[in-house]
Amino acid sequence: MLRVPGKKPTDIPLLQSAPPKPEEIVILNQRLLKAVISMSSLLAGMDANWAVGGDAGEIIMGVNVDADRLEVITTSGGCEEIAKRLSKHQKIAPSLTDRRLARDAELSEGSLPVHVRSRYAEFEIEGVKVEVYGELQIRVGDWDWGDPLEFVPDFSYVVGQKVPVVPLRLKSELDLGLGWLDRVQKISDAALRRRHKHLGKFLVPLEDSNWG
Repeated sequence: MLRVPGKKPTDIPLLQSAPPKPEEIVILNQRLLKAVISMSSLLAGMDANWAVGGDAGEIIMGVNVDADRLEVITTSGGCEEIAKRLSKHQKIAPSLTDRRLARDAELSEGSLPVHVRSRYAEFEIEGVKVEVYGELQIRVGDWDWGDPLEFVPDFSYVVGQKVPVVPLRLKSELDLGLGWLDRVQKISDAALRRRHKHLGKFLVPLEDSNWG
């Protein structure tokens, strides 16, 4: 989890949202849709836990964002297991990687760089880049590294394929800790749409345990 000096975990506020309009219904584009289905089929029955994260994971859960790749969050061992299963699609072999995110944290202390560290591997499925992060940790500025992300995935059906997804509540907690309130708002909007059962025709929620 993200480590914020001097702050204790608090309940994440759900911001006020308006009912969704037809143009706000969120679906995966065709390229990502095919890649998710293919990847999920290849990873079915894995021993290690894994889940689709990043922007694509949020889209699957109804968040109105754009995505051009798939990001998978797993354990260190899961990264190796995925590399074996997706060996024909591998572009970068698993290795320990530290990289800076394109967006800085927006905190009272000012803008601070955000780094992620993980066992990283990269693949290409159906022409889509797939980034795999094993035992992902986050660091803001010169603070200590946070604990590796651990969570119980949520699940959605994508054209009949059961897909594990990083829970929206966890994403909201991380975004709030980084000061990305615009992203928190988008997740709040998605939570409302899920309650109204207004998801795209390709996405049917299986369960929503984190939002009640």
